[in-house]
Amino acid sequence: MGRAVIIGIAVAIVIIAAVVATLLLTHPLTPRPSITYVSINAPYVFLMPSNGLFELFYYDSQGNLHVVSTYNVSSSTLYQAINVINSFNQQNMGTTINGQQFIPLSYMVVIGNSTGVIQIPVQGNTILLDKINPGYWTVVVSDPSDLTKLAYALDVGYKEAATVSGTSDLWYQPGVGTILQETMNLQHMGGTFSGGEIIIMNNGTIIPYGLIDSYGYNLKFVIYGLGTSYS
Repeated sequence: MGRAVIIGIAVAIVIIAAVVATLLLTHPLTPRPSITYVSINAPYVFLMPSNGLFELFYYDSQGNLHVVSTYNVSSSTLYQAINVINSFNQQNMGTTINGQQFIPLSYMVVIGNSTGVIQIPVQGNTILLDKINPGYWTVVVSDPSDLTKLAYALDVGYKEAATVSGTSDLWYQPGVGTILQETMNLQHMGGTFSGGEIIIMNNGTIIPYGLIDSYGYNLKFVIYGLGTSYS
């Protein structure tokens, strides 16, 4: 190897080393925050979209609302579901369903487990939703006011969770029937969601909803809902 080539290689190495040193000085390597856990003593906790973030909240057994904080959420499954909901709302805006103007569907994340103490993995200000067993969280859809009622009922208590039978008069009721039909239309749109579910509150109020398919299958309200038919 010629002397000129050796000198050229040496110069190149010096230049590369200088560039790497400059990058390290201007963009120092910082360790990622460690994963911690937010522990909440409740049957279920909820994530509701709020100004580009998600508000983490729950109700205690007396029905008092507790807002924990707002977080980013990391989850490919969640954002795929959100895209489906947004597309569905855009496609149906201005249409009529069940003799009523289309009601845009809203969503929230429901997280629970079988122990009553929910552990939520957090890194920095980001909830790592995909690190939670998919059997213990799901995405539910309904209208905004019913989502709030649903969260309350799940934490405080409810009469019944069920799937509405095809012959039920509920399908034709204003409000409830409209949301039920919309959740079924959402199901038929792409198979991401299942529709036609209800929770009956202790005061008899019926809350219609749908949920992301194949997630949340260990949550009690999902198990009871799929195993009970309401006519």
